[in-house]
Amino acid sequence: MEQRSGKVPPQDTDAERSVLGAMLLERAAVGECIELLKPDDFYRPAHAAIYHAVLGLFEKNEPIDEVTVASHMKMQGSLDGAGGLEYINALTDATPTAANAVYYARIVRDSALSRRLIAAATAIATSGYESGADVEVLLDEAEAKIFEITSAREHRSYTPLKEVVKEAFKRIETLYEKRSMVTGVPTGFVDLDRMTAGFQPSDLIIIAGRPSMGKTAVALNIAQNAAVLHNVPSLVFSLEMSKEALVMRMLCSEARIDSQRMRGGNLQSTDWPKLARAAGALAEAPMFLDDTGAISVLEMRAKARRLQAERGLGLVMVDYLQLMRGRASSEGREREISEISRGLKSLAKELSVPVIALSQLNRSLEQRQDKRPMLSDLRECVTGDTLVVLADGQRVPIAELVGSTPRVLAMAAGREIVPADSDKVWCVGTKPVFEVALASGRALRATAKHRVFAAKGWVQVGDLTAGDRLALARGFAVALNDSMLHPAVTNSLSWDRVVTITPVGDQLVYDLTVPGPESWLADGLVVHNSGALEQDADVICFVYRDEYYNKETSVDKGVAEFIIGKQRNGPTGTVRLKFFNEFTKFETLAKDD
Repeated sequence: MEQRSGKVPPQDTDAERSVLGAMLLERAAVGECIELLKPDDFYRPAHAAIYHAVLGLFEKNEPIDEVTVASHMKMQGSLDGAGGLEYINALTDATPTAANAVYYARIVRDSALSRRLIAAATAIATSGYESGADVEVLLDEAEAKIFEITSAREHRSYTPLKEVVKEAFKRIETLYEKRSMVTGVPTGFVDLDRMTAGFQPSDLIIIAGRPSMGKTAVALNIAQNAAVLHNVPSLVFSLEMSKEALVMRMLCSEARIDSQRMRGGNLQSTDWPKLARAAGALAEAPMFLDDTGAISVLEMRAKARRLQAERGLGLVMVDYLQLMRGRASSEGREREISEISRGLKSLAKELSVPVIALSQLNRSLEQRQDKRPMLSDLRECVTGDTLVVLADGQRVPIAELVGSTPRVLAMAAGREIVPADSDKVWCVGTKPVFEVALASGRALRATAKHRVFAAKGWVQVGDLTAGDRLALARGFAVALNDSMLHPAVTNSLSWDRVVTITPVGDQLVYDLTVPGPESWLADGLVVHNSGALEQDADVICFVYRDEYYNKETSVDKGVAEFIIGKQRNGPTGTVRLKFFNEFTKFETLAKDD
């Protein structure tokens, strides 16, 4: 593709051919180059298509050579456009040595960066010539274009332990000198800071609860306390409330003015000085709001990156997770939520800031006598006799796998059955269970919200009806010792018909997590890995207010329980906070309250 100047953009098709040939010759070259290259880094569309196929095979852990790549591209309909099998075969012949794959990849990447820089400069120049353009807007757009290119250049690889130890020792020295119980971002709540030492950099913190418990209020209070009291730059993504509504809520909280009176304009003369002081404090605080609806993790990442580069960033808050948008997925909302959860954890690690994400709990907990949320409310589970199909074909009751990390069979995104590593198997507790009886004689006992893969996609057990067809992996009981055989033997599904769904009372239930495929086989049936939030989060908290359910009899009026159900690097427990409903404000609870 030529520019208007008539010059050919920077490119090196020899390097492109060589890096692709190296990947076809040596699988290890793919792992070395994947951090450096994206498909659109290639100048020739044919090379981009071939690299895309290589990545697809690499992700599925399938062999990578001329034949498999050509077969994959043929199924995708891109083989002929890339020159066919003959051209793919020629790539290996044109490669001097696979040992130089990273060197070739850097040449390809640098050429791509140069092309993007030229395109950005051309777009900036064109915008500059347009009459009547707002200069501030032009500067903003120009900066964004250049920042996008420089961000794409940053790739971190492994780090020698020596360097990490040195940094850790510096941090220990700093902590020793400060001698503060808070080593992360202060929440503004003394008892909570004592338990968590503040919210730590790179942590994903989930705050969950039922509607009207005060999730938004407590998270907004934390962000507000961090920014106003401790000058921590805080970015709030509000997918539910507008910027104006957020500011009104923050003003009421900061000024301690009844929100109902403010909304109705019924202010008293004594309110105005308090409002002025609150407005001044908020205006000076390094706090930033974004009320883009249905924002994606990628958009969020781009905005947070830019803010960190321009102003610095110490805390990100998202209200709330279920309103975010993932990449379009035919596998349904469950995979989308898993993708969003992983993306938020990745964002926290990349920017080295705590990310607070709010999550809505379903109403099933309200059927219990004690309506306090617990960690198991984020999970849907199966009974202990459920047979987990291991990668070697064995079927083992899940109760016998507790505490281990077995290699299991799972269903990948393309519906093929693949081996995958689990990272946790544990007993969740006692929950109401349903038995799903199938035409084959199989039976699955699971909680109502546990998801199984049906002909119409992922379906909750409680939503199944007689006649629904559930996915059953073909050949699941065959012991497969050669990983090459997995795709050939089990790349299709058969279907088993639901006969009845019956409640069978409360039973002890178990669960396991399988990162990646996010599924596993329960005696051959494809069931979902339901714990993405619990798996990705470093801290999981629940908000509970007893007076919401027991208005007349509660002895805890004006008190909220902030329940820490999980803390990867600290204790769990409950922190009691004072809640002022009229101000939508939480505060540290005095000892005599």
